[in-house]
Amino acid sequence: MSLGAKTILAFLLSLFLAYFTRTIIGEWLASNYAYSGSFIGPSNGENIDGFILSYIFFSALLGFIFSGQLKIALFLSIPMLFFNVILGYINPDLWLSLLLLALGLGLAWLILKLQSLFVQKRDTNKNG
Repeated sequence: MSLGAKTILAFLLSLFLAYFTRTIIGEWLASNYAYSGSFIGPSNGENIDGFILSYIFFSALLGFIFSGQLKIALFLSIPMLFFNVILGYINPDLWLSLLLLALGLGLAWLILKLQSLFVQKRDTNKNG
């Protein structure tokens, strides 16, 4: 599978997972942080904020796992961060987005390191 196909797959899968986890993360965000809703309006802000934060997390994690490159993971998640800043949604939730991005990239890096460790150990057992 080529790198472009893996990137598209990571993008689509992160959109899918963000859509289904938006209410969980949005309700958690509304219960832990006092704010009046998202930049679109206070009526259903939890869904929009939850989608943005979960997309940033899943795109960073899955982009790095599928491609193995930090640059691809950043390219997948940076547009949503810019979307937050451009629309004037600068508050502590933006910092939470950055922390979730760092957490996702850290988990993906750890998974790849563990995978390479086990593959290297398996290859040395076959040869020696």
